[in-house]
Amino acid sequence: MFFNKINLRVAMAAGLLLLMSACSKDEDDDKQVNSNNPLSEYVLLGEESTANASVRLYASEDAFVGYNEIAVQVFQPGTDNQLRAVSIQLLPMMDMGMMKHSAPFENPTYNESLSAFSGSCTFIMPSGQMGSWTLAVLLDNEGVRDTLTFPIIVVPKAEARLISFESELDSSKIFVALRAPMGPEIGANSFELMIYERETMMAFPPVENLSVEITPEMPTMGHGSPNNVNPIHMENGHYVGEVNFTMSGYWKVHFMLKDSSGQMVKSDGYFDITFQ
Repeated sequence: MFFNKINLRVAMAAGLLLLMSACSKDEDDDKQVNSNNPLSEYVLLGEESTANASVRLYASEDAFVGYNEIAVQVFQPGTDNQLRAVSIQLLPMMDMGMMKHSAPFENPTYNESLSAFSGSCTFIMPSGQMGSWTLAVLLDNEGVRDTLTFPIIVVPKAEARLISFESELDSSKIFVALRAPMGPEIGANSFELMIYERETMMAFPPVENLSVEITPEMPTMGHGSPNNVNPIHMENGHYVGEVNFTMSGYWKVHFMLKDSSGQMVKSDGYFDITFQ
Protein backbone atom coordinates (compact mmCIF):
# COMPACT_ATOMS: atom_id res chain seq x y z
CA MET A 1 0.00 0.00 0.00
CA PHE A 2 2.84 2.38 0.88
CA PHE A 3 4.55 1.80 -2.48
CA ASN A 4 1.24 2.18 -4.34
CA LYS A 5 0.79 5.62 -2.78
CA ILE A 6 4.33 6.57 -3.81
CA ASN A 7 3.75 5.34 -7.35
CA LEU A 8 0.48 7.29 -7.52
CA ARG A 9 2.19 10.48 -6.37
CA VAL A 10 5.04 9.99 -8.83
CA ALA A 11 2.56 9.43 -11.66
CA MET A 12 0.58 12.53 -10.70
CA ALA A 13 3.75 14.65 -10.53
CA ALA A 14 4.92 13.33 -13.88
CA GLY A 15 1.54 14.10 -15.41
CA LEU A 16 1.61 17.62 -13.99
CA LEU A 17 5.10 18.20 -15.37
CA LEU A 18 4.01 16.88 -18.77
CA LEU A 19 0.97 19.17 -18.78
CA MET A 20 3.09 22.18 -17.78
CA SER A 21 5.61 21.31 -20.48
CA ALA A 22 2.85 21.08 -23.11
CA CYS A 23 1.37 24.42 -22.03
CA SER A 24 4.81 26.00 -22.09
CA LYS A 25 5.41 24.59 -25.58
CA ASP A 26 2.04 25.95 -26.80
CA GLU A 27 2.90 29.39 -25.40
CA ASP A 28 6.33 29.26 -27.03
CA ASP A 29 4.73 28.23 -30.33
CA ASP A 30 2.27 31.14 -30.07
CA LYS A 31 5.12 33.54 -29.38
CA GLN A 32 7.02 32.13 -32.34
CA VAL A 33 3.98 32.60 -34.61
CA ASN A 34 3.51 36.16 -33.39
CA SER A 35 7.20 36.96 -33.79
CA ASN A 36 7.01 35.74 -37.39
CA ASN A 37 4.06 38.02 -38.17
CA PRO A 38 5.42 41.48 -39.08
CA LEU A 39 1.99 43.00 -38.49
CA SER A 40 1.53 41.48 -35.03
CA GLU A 41 1.89 44.91 -33.40
CA TYR A 42 -0.54 46.56 -35.85
CA VAL A 43 -4.30 47.05 -35.34
CA LEU A 44 -6.67 45.38 -37.80
CA LEU A 45 -9.08 48.14 -38.87
CA GLY A 46 -11.21 45.87 -41.03
CA GLU A 47 -11.45 43.18 -43.69
CA GLU A 48 -13.55 43.43 -46.85
CA SER A 49 -13.88 41.25 -49.95
CA THR A 50 -15.09 41.38 -53.52
CA ALA A 51 -15.27 38.64 -56.14
CA ASN A 52 -11.72 39.53 -57.14
CA ALA A 53 -9.84 40.25 -53.91
CA SER A 54 -9.89 40.21 -50.12
CA VAL A 55 -8.32 43.18 -48.33
CA ARG A 56 -7.13 43.52 -44.75
CA LEU A 57 -6.58 47.09 -43.58
CA TYR A 58 -4.19 47.74 -40.69
CA ALA A 59 -2.80 50.75 -38.82
CA SER A 60 0.18 50.98 -36.48
CA GLU A 61 -2.32 51.90 -33.72
CA ASP A 62 -5.98 52.85 -33.37
CA ALA A 63 -6.75 55.66 -35.83
CA PHE A 64 -6.14 59.15 -34.41
CA VAL A 65 -6.03 62.78 -35.53
CA GLY A 66 -2.61 63.07 -37.14
CA TYR A 67 -0.22 60.95 -39.19
CA ASN A 68 -1.29 57.28 -39.26
CA GLU A 69 0.87 54.52 -40.72
CA ILE A 70 -1.39 52.31 -42.85
CA ALA A 71 -0.74 48.75 -44.06
CA VAL A 72 -2.80 46.87 -46.65
CA GLN A 73 -2.71 43.17 -47.47
CA VAL A 74 -4.46 41.89 -50.60
CA PHE A 75 -5.37 38.21 -51.06
CA GLN A 76 -7.00 35.99 -53.63
CA PRO A 77 -10.57 35.47 -52.34
CA GLY A 78 -10.88 32.57 -49.93
CA THR A 79 -7.12 31.96 -49.73
CA ASP A 80 -4.00 33.20 -47.95
CA ASN A 81 -2.24 33.82 -51.26
CA GLN A 82 -1.15 37.45 -51.31
CA LEU A 83 -1.50 39.55 -54.44
CA ARG A 84 1.57 41.78 -54.73
CA ALA A 85 1.46 42.92 -58.37
CA VAL A 86 -1.46 45.27 -57.75
CA SER A 87 -1.73 49.04 -57.69
CA ILE A 88 -3.32 50.58 -54.59
CA GLN A 89 -4.71 54.05 -54.00
CA LEU A 90 -6.24 55.38 -50.80
CA LEU A 91 -9.16 57.77 -50.50
CA PRO A 92 -9.98 59.05 -47.00
CA MET A 93 -13.32 60.82 -46.75
CA MET A 94 -15.12 62.68 -43.99
CA ASP A 95 -18.89 62.83 -44.50
CA MET A 96 -20.28 65.85 -42.68
CA GLY A 97 -23.80 65.57 -44.09
CA MET A 98 -24.02 68.82 -46.07
CA MET A 99 -20.45 68.46 -47.31
CA LYS A 100 -17.54 66.04 -47.63
CA HIS A 101 -13.79 66.48 -47.51
CA SER A 102 -10.71 64.32 -47.81
CA ALA A 103 -7.35 64.39 -45.97
CA PRO A 104 -3.63 64.08 -46.75
CA PHE A 105 -2.45 60.56 -47.61
CA GLU A 106 0.39 58.59 -49.18
CA ASN A 107 -0.54 55.74 -51.51
CA PRO A 108 0.85 52.37 -50.37
CA THR A 109 3.78 50.59 -52.01
CA TYR A 110 4.82 47.05 -51.22
CA ASN A 111 7.00 46.73 -48.13
CA GLU A 112 8.84 43.40 -47.93
CA SER A 113 9.63 43.76 -44.22
CA LEU A 114 5.91 44.14 -43.39
CA SER A 115 4.71 41.65 -46.01
CA ALA A 116 2.12 44.31 -46.86
CA PHE A 117 1.59 47.51 -48.81
CA SER A 118 2.67 50.44 -46.65
CA GLY A 119 1.32 54.02 -46.82
CA SER A 120 -0.18 56.67 -44.59
CA CYS A 121 -3.24 58.78 -43.90
CA THR A 122 -3.27 62.02 -41.91
CA PHE A 123 -6.75 62.41 -40.46
CA ILE A 124 -7.41 66.10 -39.84
CA MET A 125 -10.33 65.89 -37.41
CA PRO A 126 -11.93 63.31 -35.11
CA SER A 127 -15.03 61.24 -35.77
CA GLY A 128 -18.11 62.35 -33.87
CA GLN A 129 -20.97 64.79 -34.10
CA MET A 130 -19.29 66.69 -36.93
CA GLY A 131 -19.13 63.65 -39.21
CA SER A 132 -17.76 60.17 -39.88
CA TRP A 133 -14.68 58.88 -41.68
CA THR A 134 -14.24 56.16 -44.26
CA LEU A 135 -11.04 54.99 -45.91
CA ALA A 136 -11.46 53.54 -49.39
CA VAL A 137 -8.88 51.18 -50.88
CA LEU A 138 -8.87 51.35 -54.68
CA LEU A 139 -7.31 48.28 -56.32
CA ASP A 140 -6.11 47.81 -59.87
CA ASN A 141 -5.05 44.24 -60.59
CA GLU A 142 -3.96 44.15 -64.24
CA GLY A 143 -6.92 46.26 -65.31
CA VAL A 144 -9.44 44.66 -62.92
CA ARG A 145 -10.55 47.45 -60.60
CA ASP A 146 -12.21 47.21 -57.21
CA THR A 147 -13.06 49.67 -54.45
CA LEU A 148 -13.36 48.49 -50.87
CA THR A 149 -14.52 51.01 -48.27
CA PHE A 150 -13.79 50.78 -44.56
CA PRO A 151 -15.51 52.79 -41.79
CA ILE A 152 -12.87 54.37 -39.54
CA ILE A 153 -13.23 55.71 -35.99
CA VAL A 154 -10.73 58.55 -35.51
CA VAL A 155 -9.99 59.82 -32.00
CA PRO A 156 -7.96 62.82 -30.78
CA LYS A 157 -4.71 62.32 -28.89
CA ALA A 158 -4.31 63.73 -25.37
CA GLU A 159 -1.26 65.55 -26.76
CA ALA A 160 -2.09 66.75 -30.26
CA ARG A 161 -0.20 65.14 -33.15
CA LEU A 162 -1.61 67.60 -35.70
CA ILE A 163 -1.98 71.36 -35.79
CA SER A 164 -3.60 73.44 -38.52
CA PHE A 165 -3.43 77.18 -39.12
CA GLU A 166 -3.62 79.90 -41.74
CA SER A 167 -0.26 80.92 -43.15
CA GLU A 168 0.96 84.27 -41.85
CA LEU A 169 2.14 84.93 -45.38
CA ASP A 170 -0.94 84.36 -47.57
CA SER A 171 -3.71 82.86 -45.36
CA SER A 172 -3.47 79.43 -47.02
CA LYS A 173 -4.51 76.53 -44.79
CA ILE A 174 -1.52 74.53 -43.54
CA PHE A 175 -1.47 71.20 -41.67
CA VAL A 176 1.58 70.04 -39.70
CA ALA A 177 1.64 66.47 -38.36
CA LEU A 178 4.17 65.10 -35.87
CA ARG A 179 5.45 61.75 -37.13
CA ALA A 180 8.42 61.24 -34.80
CA PRO A 181 9.36 60.72 -32.04
CA MET A 182 6.60 58.18 -31.35
CA GLY A 183 8.40 56.67 -28.33
CA PRO A 184 10.58 59.52 -27.04
CA GLU A 185 13.50 58.83 -24.71
CA ILE A 186 16.30 60.72 -22.98
CA GLY A 187 18.93 61.78 -25.50
CA ALA A 188 18.81 62.34 -29.25
CA ASN A 189 15.52 61.51 -30.95
CA SER A 190 14.50 61.65 -34.59
CA PHE A 191 12.12 64.58 -35.06
CA GLU A 192 9.93 64.38 -38.16
CA LEU A 193 7.12 66.60 -39.38
CA MET A 194 4.70 66.12 -42.27
CA ILE A 195 3.55 69.41 -43.79
CA TYR A 196 0.57 69.76 -46.15
CA GLU A 197 -1.48 72.56 -47.69
CA ARG A 198 -5.23 72.44 -48.36
CA GLU A 199 -5.55 73.17 -52.06
CA THR A 200 -9.22 72.13 -52.24
CA MET A 201 -11.49 70.14 -49.95
CA MET A 202 -10.31 67.04 -51.82
CA ALA A 203 -6.63 67.86 -52.38
CA PHE A 204 -3.95 68.27 -49.68
CA PRO A 205 -0.58 68.30 -51.46
CA PRO A 206 2.69 68.22 -49.49
CA VAL A 207 4.58 71.49 -48.96
CA GLU A 208 8.20 70.97 -49.96
CA ASN A 209 9.88 74.41 -49.91
CA LEU A 210 9.87 75.44 -46.25
CA SER A 211 12.63 75.86 -43.72
CA VAL A 212 11.92 74.65 -40.17
CA GLU A 213 13.53 75.82 -36.93
CA ILE A 214 12.87 73.92 -33.68
CA THR A 215 13.46 74.99 -30.08
CA PRO A 216 12.78 72.44 -27.30
CA GLU A 217 11.69 73.86 -23.94
CA MET A 218 10.97 72.23 -20.60
CA PRO A 219 8.54 74.82 -19.15
CA THR A 220 8.35 73.35 -15.64
CA MET A 221 12.13 73.34 -15.29
CA GLY A 222 12.91 76.57 -17.14
CA HIS A 223 15.46 75.20 -19.58
CA GLY A 224 15.89 73.94 -23.13
CA SER A 225 18.45 71.57 -24.62
CA PRO A 226 21.55 71.72 -26.84
CA ASN A 227 22.53 69.84 -29.99
CA ASN A 228 19.22 69.91 -31.82
CA VAL A 229 19.11 69.56 -35.61
CA ASN A 230 16.55 71.58 -37.56
CA PRO A 231 14.37 69.40 -39.82
CA ILE A 232 15.02 69.63 -43.55
CA HIS A 233 12.81 68.46 -46.37
CA MET A 234 13.53 64.92 -47.53
CA GLU A 235 10.63 64.03 -49.87
CA ASN A 236 6.85 64.36 -50.22
CA GLY A 237 6.46 66.78 -47.32
CA HIS A 238 8.63 64.83 -44.86
CA TYR A 239 10.90 67.13 -42.82
CA VAL A 240 13.46 65.23 -40.72
CA GLY A 241 15.76 66.52 -37.97
CA GLU A 242 16.74 65.66 -34.41
CA VAL A 243 15.56 66.78 -30.98
CA ASN A 244 17.57 66.29 -27.79
CA PHE A 245 15.69 65.60 -24.54
CA THR A 246 18.06 65.94 -21.59
CA MET A 247 15.60 64.44 -19.09
CA SER A 248 12.19 62.82 -18.97
CA GLY A 249 8.99 64.76 -18.29
CA TYR A 250 6.98 67.41 -20.14
CA TRP A 251 8.57 69.13 -23.14
CA LYS A 252 7.25 71.72 -25.54
CA VAL A 253 8.96 71.64 -28.94
CA HIS A 254 8.45 75.03 -30.59
CA PHE A 255 8.84 75.41 -34.33
CA MET A 256 8.91 78.22 -36.87
CA LEU A 257 8.22 77.83 -40.58
CA LYS A 258 9.58 80.11 -43.30
CA ASP A 259 9.21 79.99 -47.06
CA SER A 260 12.10 79.72 -49.51
CA SER A 261 12.61 83.51 -49.46
CA GLY A 262 12.76 83.64 -45.65
CA GLN A 263 9.27 85.06 -45.08
CA MET A 264 7.42 83.82 -42.02
CA VAL A 265 4.70 81.20 -42.53
CA LYS A 266 4.24 80.21 -38.87
CA SER A 267 6.06 81.86 -35.97
CA ASP A 268 4.57 80.16 -32.90
CA GLY A 269 3.86 76.48 -33.61
CA TYR A 270 4.61 73.80 -31.02
CA PHE A 271 3.97 70.19 -30.04
CA ASP A 272 3.67 68.94 -26.46
CA ILE A 273 5.68 65.77 -25.77
CA THR A 274 5.58 64.03 -22.38
CA PHE A 275 7.39 60.82 -21.45
CA GLN A 276 8.67 59.08 -18.33
